[in-house]
This record gives sequence, structure tokens and C-alpha cells, in this order.
Amino acid sequence: MAKREAKVAGKDFEVVRKPRLRKPKEPPPSLAMSAYLATVMAEAAPPVEPPPEPVALDGDLFPPLPESRIPQTVEEFLTRISELWEDAQQRFLRIGELLSIAETRLGEGERAALHEGLNRRFGKSARSQLMSAYRAIRDNVVPPELAATGYGTVYMLARLTDSERQQAAERGLLRPDVRQSEIRAFWKDVRAPSPSTATRREELEARRARLLLEIQRIDDELARLID
Repeated sequence: MAKREAKVAGKDFEVVRKPRLRKPKEPPPSLAMSAYLATVMAEAAPPVEPPPEPVALDGDLFPPLPESRIPQTVEEFLTRISELWEDAQQRFLRIGELLSIAETRLGEGERAALHEGLNRRFGKSARSQLMSAYRAIRDNVVPPELAATGYGTVYMLARLTDSERQQAAERGLLRPDVRQSEIRAFWKDVRAPSPSTATRREELEARRARLLLEIQRIDDELARLID
């Protein structure tokens, strides 16, 4: 603040000058406030599509394979996929083993809680098949090398009788590369209901009636020829 001393009529006094008030400068308009720039940018920039949602397994992100680990030839793809398939079957059998152990070591309430938690992933039927498949391999009811066929196939083989499994072996079905459709067809073949005695009697009586009608027709035709 500037000060100046002056004398008036023999008296000293102090003159104080007040500073001038400066008008504040207006800030430049921002990009967000400029309708013109917003229009230009919208026309110049292409629309950006949102990235695809990442694949998730049970809430965990499933990252893609790095390029260095991707097979390059048919043989490499076949080898890698076969390894993963066999690993998956082993994991299914391990699940069956854990389910079997839980059945014997957990109390009724604990088993109910376990089943309730597992129902979000697979139900009672799948649990039963997993346990049956594991026990069949464990007890050598089904040859261990057939574990690679999948727990569903092992389960179907486990449900066969000893005689039926022997028939399956004679038909060459107890092999590691057997398909479940082959076992299902065999199952239908050996489990097809045999006709009952009453049904067989009805079939024979119907056949006899048709033959009698045919004999009557032949007799009538012979009679016309004689006349």
C-alpha cells in the first residue's frame, strides 16, 4: 500500500492510496464446455466397442493360452488334448473318491450340508455316478485302463453283471478307446426284455390263424380247378 506524507496549514497528515481492483480474467472454456469441439471430436473419433467379457470359471478368470504354449501341428494338438482329457478323467475319479470318503466320515447333517453346497455344480445323480465309477475302478470291477473312457462309461460298465461284462469283453468293448454309445448299444442289446410265454402263445396263434386262412384259400382255388 503506497503512502505519501503532505503538509496542509502547518499540519502533517498521511495520504493513503488504495490499490485499484483488477477485474479477474475469465478462464478459457474447457473442452467439455465447448459444444463445437465436442461435435468435432464425436464426428472424428469412431465409436469404441466395449471389450468382450472375460471367460470365467466359478468366478475365477480363465486366461487364454499364451502364444508360446499353443500347439502348431496336428500331432501336437492331438497330444495336448489327449493329455488334458486323461487328466480330466483322473480328476473325475478323484472327485468320486472324495465323495465316497465323505459318505463314511461325515455325519448326516454334515453330508446334507455338503450335498447342498455341491448342488450348485452337480446333483445327486452325478454324485452317484462319480462314486460308482470310482469304486468300480478301485475294486477292479472295471479294468483301470478304462478310466480314460470317462466316468459315465465306467458307470455303465459297473452296472452290468459279471456275465454281461464277460460278453462285453468277448465283443471287444473293454478297451480304453471305447465310446459310450457302443456301451449304450450293448446295454440295450443284453437288457432287451425277452418275450413272455403268453406273448409267444399269442404270436403262434395269430400265425396259425393266418396259415389256416391261406390253406382255405388254396382249397377253394383247387376246387374251382377240378370243377
